[in-house]
Amino acid sequence: MTMQKKRECLPVGNMAEYMEIDLKRNELKVEGNSCVTLAQTYGTPLFVISENMIRHNYREFYNAFRSRYPKEVVVCVGMKANYGLAVRRIIAQEGGGGDAFGEGELYVALLAGSDPNKIVLNGPNKPNEVLKAAVQSGVHINVDNPDELERLNQIAANLSKVANISLRIRLPLDALKGKMFADPRYPTGVDIAKWETEFKFGMEPASLFKALEQALRMKNVRLNGIMYHGGIPRRAEYYEEETQVFMDYVGQLKKEFNWEPETINLGGGFVQQRYGCQESPPSIDAYAETLTSTIKTKCKEYSLPIPNLFLEPGRWCWENAIIYLVRVGEIKEDSTLAHKKWVYVDGNTNHLTTSGGDPYMNYRHTMLANKPTAPLQEVADICGQLCNAQDILAHGREIPKVERGDLIAFLDVGAYCESTARQYNAVPRPASVLVNKNNVDIARERETIQDILSHERCPFWLM
Repeated sequence: MTMQKKRECLPVGNMAEYMEIDLKRNELKVEGNSCVTLAQTYGTPLFVISENMIRHNYREFYNAFRSRYPKEVVVCVGMKANYGLAVRRIIAQEGGGGDAFGEGELYVALLAGSDPNKIVLNGPNKPNEVLKAAVQSGVHINVDNPDELERLNQIAANLSKVANISLRIRLPLDALKGKMFADPRYPTGVDIAKWETEFKFGMEPASLFKALEQALRMKNVRLNGIMYHGGIPRRAEYYEEETQVFMDYVGQLKKEFNWEPETINLGGGFVQQRYGCQESPPSIDAYAETLTSTIKTKCKEYSLPIPNLFLEPGRWCWENAIIYLVRVGEIKEDSTLAHKKWVYVDGNTNHLTTSGGDPYMNYRHTMLANKPTAPLQEVADICGQLCNAQDILAHGREIPKVERGDLIAFLDVGAYCESTARQYNAVPRPASVLVNKNNVDIARERETIQDILSHERCPFWLM
């Protein structure tokens, strides 16, 4: 049976365990479900979510750290990368938590059944009502600034509660000065140390030291730990250096205040290899080995008990678990001026964003879902229908010969696509469907024009 399946099916990309080409029917399948059938049933454009790929990613991430670390490991999966209720429920069932920015993400995390002890509230300039909700629900709060600390203490006192907090730090990373990192957001490169120094989140060390002294005197906050987010330094593979600097500051806090953190939070910034890309980020085992060994070494150096470890991966858990299906419409060829071909589809960059917070959005692998074994024969721009010259989902892509009605699949779209989808040109956002072998159902309804206009009003004097 297994041998026959191997002859009839071909694994695909980073979802090889859950996505395959059915060679007999010449169709792309996700967890055994034909993408052609899904598109016919639910329409296009369509996000297709593999439940078991999400579970696989979470377990691989968690186990990489848990197997190497002697204390508790809490994985607060980043909600900004994907805040869908169904996918959050999957993470909650796996024992994971959430990294929430604002009241909306906090609400979804709780609604999905996440343990409040595994939810962290992040972000600067948190409104009082958001802090109040966080205190009432008992989640962990990463304090971004001394003013927030004062407000939080008062809010908790008014509620007769104690807020569980960590203080968020920005690091100087002096040893990395002059080290450059380039991506589509910073094509000329950015100085890693300068970026971290000017990062809008967290407190510089001097402010954090004052805030810590202040927090230890407060009656309505309980200082549990210190938080640091490894963004660009981690992507640039300086995660050992940044962890060393972070732990050196933790050691200074013990020396100056005789305070030891129960938890440390190293944030996110972990990336997977994107199928078809040349970038080769570290494996999750490499990340885990380096970070955990550095923490243990520094704890020994400073005579610190090993703290619990919080992590906030976003992209790592989502990216390869979701594909985006679009239907080919018009095909236009220019043989005299531009000397190129355009393939127009019913999806667009409202949904498959190519800018913003994702430094790896310059490439996503494509394949024909309705004839995935077709040979590559031509080069074309795959375009959306928006009134925007930048509405190109793939530039100069080598593709099979396509015709109207063909179904194109974009791989690795699980992070930051659904969560950043917009409504430019009053185009409704697409549906999302969740698949788990024989179980298939809508995870997010397709929007309508009425949905887009539901908050619009026309004042009487214009009537």
